[in-house]
Amino acid sequence: MPTTGPLLQTAVFCESVIEGKDGTLSLIRIIDRIMVAASGADAPVEMPPLTQQMTAVLTFKSGSAQGRVNVSLGMEKPDTETETLWSGSMLAEGNDRGQNFVLRFPVAFTLEGLYWFHVYVEDQLVTSMPLRLLYTRQVAGSSPSKKP
Repeated sequence: MPTTGPLLQTAVFCESVIEGKDGTLSLIRIIDRIMVAASGADAPVEMPPLTQQMTAVLTFKSGSAQGRVNVSLGMEKPDTETETLWSGSMLAEGNDRGQNFVLRFPVAFTLEGLYWFHVYVEDQLVTSMPLRLLYTRQVAGSSPSKKP
């Protein structure tokens, strides 16, 4: 029997989620990179800001925890600026009882690079999910290039 909890079982980004009538989740296309491309004579040298609809899946098991527990998801940008994207709570019922969170939210990406999405339980970091944003541009008559 675990002596702590709640216990994080899953933390991923995916393209879509199918939830069965029994609560079972099927995660489709787990991702950790997003490619952004621009082409043409006016393709910007720097990545223009973009808003991307994201789906994150967090699943927990209660372990020895019982009662209402706060959960949140924060984002750390490549420049180390941080923001909270989502917060909620779960009812920990002990042992193997748990809760699934399927979070769908828009994210404003302004920089190319590595983003970290931090999962917190009661303000304690339990894991971090990396997501790399890559920008490529192609001007007519040239081969694809990636910004250094």
